[in-house]
Amino acid sequence: MLVLIVLTALIMAPLGLFARYEPRPVIGWILAPIPLALFLAISALTPEVLAGGQVVQAIPWAPRMGLELRFMLDGLSMLFALLVSGIGALVVLYTAYYLAGDPGMGRFYLALFIFMGAMLGLVLADNVLTMFMFWELTSVSSYLLVGYKHDYPEARRGAQMGLLITVGGGLALLVGLVLLGTAAGSYTISEILAAGERIKASPLYTPAMLLIFLGCFTKSAQFPFHFWLPNAMQAPTPASAYLHSATMVKAGVYLLARLHPTLSDTTLWLYTLTVVGMTTMLVGAVAANRRDDIKGLLAYSTISKLGTMVLLAGMGGPEAPAALVATILAHALYKGALFMLAGAVDHEAGTRSLARLGGLRRAMPWTAALAILSSLSMAGVPILFGFVAKEEQLYAAVDNGLPPGLDVVVLIAVVTSAVFGVLYSWRLVSGVFFGAPGSGMKEHVHEAPAGMLIGPAILTTFSVVLPLGLLPTTGTFLQPAVDAISNEAAKISLYLFPSEISLPLILSMTALLIGAVLTRFEPQIVAAPSPLPPWLNGDRIYDAAVDGVLQGATVFTRTLQNGKLRSYMTWAVLSLIAVVTPPLLLFGFNGLTLPNLDGVEPFEFVSMLLIPIGVIATLQARSRLGAIIAASFVGLMVAYIFVIYSAPDLALTQLLVEILTTVFLVLLFAVLPASFERLTSPAEQSRDGLIAVIGGLMFAGIAFAASSSTELSPISQAFRAESQTQGFGDNVVNVILVDFRGFDTMGEIVVLFIAVLGIYAMLRLRPDASLARDDEEAPVRPARPDEAVLHGNGQDGRSAPDAREAPVAGKGR
Repeated sequence: MLVLIVLTALIMAPLGLFARYEPRPVIGWILAPIPLALFLAISALTPEVLAGGQVVQAIPWAPRMGLELRFMLDGLSMLFALLVSGIGALVVLYTAYYLAGDPGMGRFYLALFIFMGAMLGLVLADNVLTMFMFWELTSVSSYLLVGYKHDYPEARRGAQMGLLITVGGGLALLVGLVLLGTAAGSYTISEILAAGERIKASPLYTPAMLLIFLGCFTKSAQFPFHFWLPNAMQAPTPASAYLHSATMVKAGVYLLARLHPTLSDTTLWLYTLTVVGMTTMLVGAVAANRRDDIKGLLAYSTISKLGTMVLLAGMGGPEAPAALVATILAHALYKGALFMLAGAVDHEAGTRSLARLGGLRRAMPWTAALAILSSLSMAGVPILFGFVAKEEQLYAAVDNGLPPGLDVVVLIAVVTSAVFGVLYSWRLVSGVFFGAPGSGMKEHVHEAPAGMLIGPAILTTFSVVLPLGLLPTTGTFLQPAVDAISNEAAKISLYLFPSEISLPLILSMTALLIGAVLTRFEPQIVAAPSPLPPWLNGDRIYDAAVDGVLQGATVFTRTLQNGKLRSYMTWAVLSLIAVVTPPLLLFGFNGLTLPNLDGVEPFEFVSMLLIPIGVIATLQARSRLGAIIAASFVGLMVAYIFVIYSAPDLALTQLLVEILTTVFLVLLFAVLPASFERLTSPAEQSRDGLIAVIGGLMFAGIAFAASSSTELSPISQAFRAESQTQGFGDNVVNVILVDFRGFDTMGEIVVLFIAVLGIYAMLRLRPDASLARDDEEAPVRPARPDEAVLHGNGQDGRSAPDAREAPVAGKGR
């Protein structure tokens, strides 16, 4: 069932292409039941999870690599899977109306369903390698969504920025997951969690967790990688609503929550997540109050809430898991609704600028009512689910697991973030729906189509109904997720009205009061200078890094790709020496044994010494024919050694190759000058000679090290043993070429055949010198003025251009 849930969205993705045809809203109603069916399928599995169990399904893929399609549904994955599929259905329907006039909507649906399937695979995977594949697929599909309007440079830049940062972090995450799996002895998440104490005692724990943190921070837009998220606002609003409310930006939070039960409670975990999460929370909250664009404001508020979630995952304490789960749900509800409503305002008013909007409560009453309720939930105003989640955050901040001093700092930061949350929620509502009508809007603004309000209405209704009438049920539903996150028994306790006056309640009301007072100073706060220094601007750092990489790549390419073959060979050999020599010197010569030369006859010594003499003679040859003879002598000596050591087939092969090579070289050099032309200076020749000597010594060292190794049995023994039984042949070399390396040999033959075809094609395309003189493509020497006059007064009486056109016309006929 779980595999089917993941694959359904991916398999159904091509159906989105039907949205290229009219009427597109109808296609949206046809496609929306797909994620809705996934939502219902997941809901059908929830009774087992709510009872404390798990649903597991595994399909072996590459068992020897520890890779399998293994999926698990527990409380945490159930929460995310329901959000992904449920909000996905609303977004699919919303898209049908938002992009109704866009002929590229089919392409958008295709990427959206791929993204949905990738996100479901990510949260349901029980194998870290499987999870990583879906993790990267979300980055690629989100790149397609953000860059949907690829005609706009800003959209291309935003998509590229998001892809580079998240994929770069993904590479670090891959290494971290491999280290984590190595320390645990398994790549299965459930087994990794079971080996938590052994992992924390392993020396791999610190590098693995640092790399995993990097992957999570880039994915979930944590400071200092937060700047890509506002730039991703170039995506169509349905994509923004989906990415922010339930999916990609919470992937890093999901992974941290997944690893929390057994890999937390360390100094590294506590301080890293606390500091990064708290910084991100404050930076996002402050920056949200300085944005004029509605989606920009919502993007920074998302960054602030993502920082809050990371902070809750790191600071510990008995209340933090419940606060984290409640925050995930509350944020998905009000942020999904607000993004869709922001799209409705943009769709009808023609702008998202707060400076150009205003007074829309009369023209768009339903939109205004839904946006006000969702904004109140975002501000943490009582009787809405955002208030319930904020109270949980304050309880967690008061009763945290941080050392003295830092706990006070975190508590102040959480209250400060709540104050700014009130302020930017007020800015959003007052700037769009109250005050005088904006001057930059379309004329005759009216309410958005009903299809664009269904999704926000459902999400806003949940923000209202859950705390008012379904709070116990909500607690029961969230308890399995809390159990999956908590490393000890923790019970979620949601309340709408506290039974007594407590410190969190006092802090909550204080934050609301201060926020309400600060709304009177909104212009001054918006105009205040940024608290971050200019050099810490993420956009500038990114642009400088991209420019630096491009300039470095240009210099690197010009240095390497200079059109000189000897330069390519020099860099290739130097690279090989740089990579191979250090490990060879460190590990290759342990227990080195030199070959035993006692049984070697004098004539064998002479034969071997003739080989380097032939090489030196080749280098010193003054003519090409002399060089060919000296090089052939080297090959003949090698064939002779094969004969001495009872390898007549190798000797015959070597001899045939030498003969063919000599013939080809003689034919080729027949059209070249007899003597060599010196193209390099003596200094360059000395340099090349030194590189050649070092390379030769390296390969000799490899040969000695390989022959001295006793850790592994020689591969020749395996070939001899398997040649008769597996290849049914007595000639080991033939069996190796035909059976053991059959595909390799076939590939080599194919390469040679393709090379022959290429050479034949080039020979066929070689221009005929006799025809080129008559062809119109032949170079024409520019005529001098006196020649033009002479042709113009010629016997045929035509001008010079007419005289040149005559052969062309004749050839065409």
